[in-house]
Amino acid sequence: MKSNLYITFMQSLFTTIFALLLAFCSLHGRAQNTVQTPLISGPMLGYAEHREVLIWLEVSPGVQRVELRYWAQGQPQTARTAAYQGALQQPFNPLRIAIGGLALGTTYEYEVWLDGKHQNLPYPLRFATKDLWEWRKPAPNFSFQMGSCLYVNDSIYDRPGKPYGAGFAVTNDMTRRPADFVLWLGDNTYLREADWSSGYGIQYRYQHTRRQPELQALWAARPHYATWDDHDYGPNNGNLSYNGKEIALQTFKNYWGNQQYGESDNAGVYSYFSWSDADFFLLDNRYHRSAEDLPATSSDKTYLGKRQMDWLKNALLASKATFKFVASGSQVTNEANKYECMRQYQREFDDLLGFIAQQHIEGVVFLSGDRHFSEILRYAPTGSYPIYEITASPLSSGAFKNIATDKKEGNNPQRVTDALCNTQNYLQISIDGEPKQRRLSATCYDGTGKAIFTHTINANDLR
Repeated sequence: MKSNLYITFMQSLFTTIFALLLAFCSLHGRAQNTVQTPLISGPMLGYAEHREVLIWLEVSPGVQRVELRYWAQGQPQTARTAAYQGALQQPFNPLRIAIGGLALGTTYEYEVWLDGKHQNLPYPLRFATKDLWEWRKPAPNFSFQMGSCLYVNDSIYDRPGKPYGAGFAVTNDMTRRPADFVLWLGDNTYLREADWSSGYGIQYRYQHTRRQPELQALWAARPHYATWDDHDYGPNNGNLSYNGKEIALQTFKNYWGNQQYGESDNAGVYSYFSWSDADFFLLDNRYHRSAEDLPATSSDKTYLGKRQMDWLKNALLASKATFKFVASGSQVTNEANKYECMRQYQREFDDLLGFIAQQHIEGVVFLSGDRHFSEILRYAPTGSYPIYEITASPLSSGAFKNIATDKKEGNNPQRVTDALCNTQNYLQISIDGEPKQRRLSATCYDGTGKAIFTHTINANDLR
């Protein structure tokens, strides 16, 4: 009897010890994982101004303290610390840290510290403030990259069959090629059916896209500005009726680094920034957008909505920039595009283009994404100079391979000759030239770094 009791006791004791050991190993493993991967994604550079920049990053729920140490390049002995002051230890922790009081026209180096531990990254961490060139010297030459439609495969949630995402060849080439900043023109992530039905799903998708290892060096390389289109807003072709629009808007604001979003009494992602002698007006073509099936000339059919349209008109009037870039997730001027284009919102389209002509607003160029091919369009409205629209798409999602033979758009008379690309690509825009001879050069590159087309637009032709 004693022997059996002893054996039973020892078996029970062994089982208990084994269970405790497993629990300890599990906890230790989770702790190690938290220590090893506290940085989920980033750092990413957001807006950059004369005296202030924004740095974005996302950390794991276990992180309790986030700090950035920064110093003027080559002067680590002058390092200062910027600590994140907001809430942490949430299921999703995207953070925006604005660093102010910086010197003009200065390059800084910086480090990320999480819970007192330096995060070693395999690429340099630097940011630069803008120089005060106005009234002192000619406008600096600069270049920027732009694209749309970044689809990152996620087999659990993707549709069955061949993966839709084509990988990271294009974004890798963007990282290698020098530029001053990147402009994201919408569909910067692709919400799936399982995502847009909940706040958790939307945040998961943004996190999943942002954390891809292949993108981290690009996030850190230069500032990023963004607007959205339907796939980072909600359902395909989504409009103002989407019931998840508020959490989608908040998530977009949490995961991008623009300086502002909409107005205090009119929600949206629309915003504005300047770079050298160019102004950029980023439109929100979703939050206030009516269903496309409404009649094109209906007074109830809105693309931007009255408040955003008033903001854009006033901003264009106030601008003294050589180039005034108006960026939209969907195309604006394309007569051949029968879907997802501002031309299908005829009242607002006529209002905006008529305003540009009547007020003699010079230098307007439209930038857009969405189409799964890239092209340059030339629109010649009555009483105005030629209006160009540069469309960049896709970065990694499926491309419209048959666009050249499409019955509707294959021979689009608005398209600039040979300015068409039907594979994954991005556009690099360069602004240079003497003060009265400024020009814009747009070059389309594929994932191998091959130039598909180049077109130059002189500022004097936009008057």
